[in-house]
This record gives sequence, C-alpha cells and structure tokens, in this order.
Amino acid sequence: MSLLGLPIGFYGYLFPGNINIMVMDLYNLKKYKVLFLILVLVLVFESIYCFFSLHYINKLRSSTDFFTIIELIAYLLILSMGLWMLWDAKSKVKIANKNNLYRGILSIIVHPQQISFWIVMGIVINPFFNSGLEGSTLLGFLFFNALGTLLIMSLYMVYGNKLLQYFKFKIHQLNTLVGVFFILLGLYSLADMIISFI
Repeated sequence: MSLLGLPIGFYGYLFPGNINIMVMDLYNLKKYKVLFLILVLVLVFESIYCFFSLHYINKLRSSTDFFTIIELIAYLLILSMGLWMLWDAKSKVKIANKNNLYRGILSIIVHPQQISFWIVMGIVINPFFNSGLEGSTLLGFLFFNALGTLLIMSLYMVYGNKLLQYFKFKIHQLNTLVGVFFILLGLYSLADMIISFI
C-alpha cells in the first residue's frame, strides 16, 4: 500500500505554483546545477513534512476520541473541498509572469499548507494500513511520494508550457473531475465512520 504515496506526491504539485513554475523556468534557462539542488531541496522538505505529519497522526491514534474528531474534520474538509471545486465554475489558475528564485525556495522550506495537506491525506490513507504507517511501511510511502513529486516536476520541466496552457483553458473540467472524486471519497469515508459507530 506504500504505492499510494505515488499519486499523492504527483497530485500535491500538479497545480501551477511558485515551486513547479520555478523548476520549469530553471530547466528552460538550462541552469541544471541549480535545478538539481532545487529538486533535492523539494524532495527533502516534502519528505520531512510528510514524515512528521503522518508520524503525528499515528501518535494521535492512541487518543481515540481526539483522533475521531480530527478524522471527522478531515472527511468534512474533503467533502467541502469537493463541493467547492465542483461548483466553482470561475476558478482560474493565476500564473505570474516572472517567478523569483528566492520566492520559490522560500515556498519549499516554509510551506504551511503542507502540514494541513498531510494531516488530511494521512487520515484518508490510514484505513489502508492495518498496523499504521510506521517503520518500513512509512519509509516505502515516503519513497513513492518522492517519486510522484519527481514525476510531476519532470513533466513540468519537459512539457511546462503545454501544462500551463492546459490549466489555463481546462481548469474547470479538472476541478469538476477532482471535485466529484473528493465528494465520493468524503461521503464514503463519513458513511463508513458512521456505520462503525452503530
């Protein structure tokens, strides 16, 4: 089940932002040494955020009531996110004309969204791991997550301009697809949680 890290790592950097656009720019400028260091930095901090968030969730499992509340909040958040994505027809991706290297690096290191993202993802994937995400299972998950992150970064390097054009014109369709998936996931998770209490 550690393979679940692959699509999560891929999705985490799918939408255009400071980091993947910076990677694309460095590739286009043929600054390969800087690009390599940036990719290493991305993978290191992605893994750090992932590890500590998932490890923290495993610690919370011992406090059943508190963990249940966090679990409920995570599922409701997924459901509301899906509804928002599905109904927000005017959603657009803002692409800056020029991205600063230092701003991109700062986004890698200080990334408060990573914590909330990994807590929600940790709650969602937790049922797939009977004995919890620990030891070699967690390391395997971290490896595949890094692989997914590297894959989407590689796609931005090679097909960056085409991806940006796709997001510019197809963001509504993509939001609809992901929104439906989140709604189904949220409803299923909430139903499963309610049934377990009955």
